[in-house]
Amino acid sequence: WHDTPEGALAAAGLALAERQIGRARGWRLAALHATPPGTRPVLEAEGAAPDALGRPLPEPLLPVAACAGRLRHWPLDPAAGMAGMSVLDGRISTVGAAHPICRVRLHGVTDPALAAAFTAGLDLALAPETLAAAALGLAGRSVPAGAPPAVAEGQSISAALAALLARETAVLVRLAPLAASGTGTEPVHQMRVALRRLRSALTLFRRAIDDAALQALRPELKQLAQLLGPARDWDVFAAGTGAAVATALPEDRAIVRLLAAATRRRAESYAALAAHLHGPAFRGLCLRLAWLAAQRPWERPDDPAQARPLAEFAARELARRRARVRARGADLTTLPADALHALRIEVKRLRYACEFFAPLFPARAVRRLIRRTSAVQERLGHINDGTVAAGLLAALGGPARGYAAGVVTGFVAAERQRAAARADRAWRRLRHAAPFWT
Repeated sequence: WHDTPEGALAAAGLALAERQIGRARGWRLAALHATPPGTRPVLEAEGAAPDALGRPLPEPLLPVAACAGRLRHWPLDPAAGMAGMSVLDGRISTVGAAHPICRVRLHGVTDPALAAAFTAGLDLALAPETLAAAALGLAGRSVPAGAPPAVAEGQSISAALAALLARETAVLVRLAPLAASGTGTEPVHQMRVALRRLRSALTLFRRAIDDAALQALRPELKQLAQLLGPARDWDVFAAGTGAAVATALPEDRAIVRLLAAATRRRAESYAALAAHLHGPAFRGLCLRLAWLAAQRPWERPDDPAQARPLAEFAARELARRRARVRARGADLTTLPADALHALRIEVKRLRYACEFFAPLFPARAVRRLIRRTSAVQERLGHINDGTVAAGLLAALGGPARGYAAGVVTGFVAAERQRAAARADRAWRRLRHAAPFWT
């Protein structure tokens, strides 16, 4: 791979590779990132030499990293759903480092379940980055993040859903190793957000695209949510309510014991999550998501539901979600905890829909409504944190923790009162916000 000393090509999202396979030599200019993950990056140009690529290149170009290895091909049975397999087994080398690499590519896959079954017994995962991006990263080069696929004006409904699936799948694939390591809380949080956005997108588009392959993902997505949820809940408790109580009562031994028990439960939740993320079920899920985003098997251009203009579809779905939110009533102070939790979910779905379709409408009006939905979601989240904390305390159990649990419960109750007042004010502003899609 070649680039300028300043990394001009990488900054432009491009990778220039000098390739030799057998006796064949050539140059390829391709996208640095692939969308969705695991697919081939878009080829911009190729030729026998850099000046044969048909486009100007920055200067001076220097070699940055190399990959040498053995590339083997096996033909498979296209009638069975897979045309072939290639395996690259080698090593990425830079001036100061070397790293073994093994990439497997499946060709002509017509059934994602077959690919998942094929790799179930092997420790293979969807590549979170292209070989070029991995090589530049090993060389210590700055690798800018790829522009996430997004809904765009002029897209079909089918293409819009594919873009959203590709974006959230990329987040899941990239963060899974970090979340499994348990070294920080943010990867789990961001994975959970990406998963919620993905599930929300499937629901949002269901009136236009009710595809069996998409709906078949729901049980696996739910299973992942059930593993991410406890890990995130214990993180929030440890960093939020638990930390606040420990700060207020630093020498209370009962509180110290309670937090130690919570830390053990957090470790157990992370261990269960890591086992799942390293297992065949998660690998298969990511393979199917990437395949669906790339192939769009649901696409029916002659289907009236899919043939509608995207902006028209977006306006109807946004109006429907806004109506569901407003139907909860004008006064939050009278709603019980379960109703507030349900409202928070509806507000979150409205916010996701606004974010999904933002490029189709005036930016300023979109940002205003997103800010108001975010404010309500955040304040209701503070209330929900108290409800979650109560559930976590019940899960810890043990009569010896009764006093400590009582202290935490009292702290949560006091915070809930303040959060409820702030949430009601934010809710009134949201209810009076004008829709931007009319």
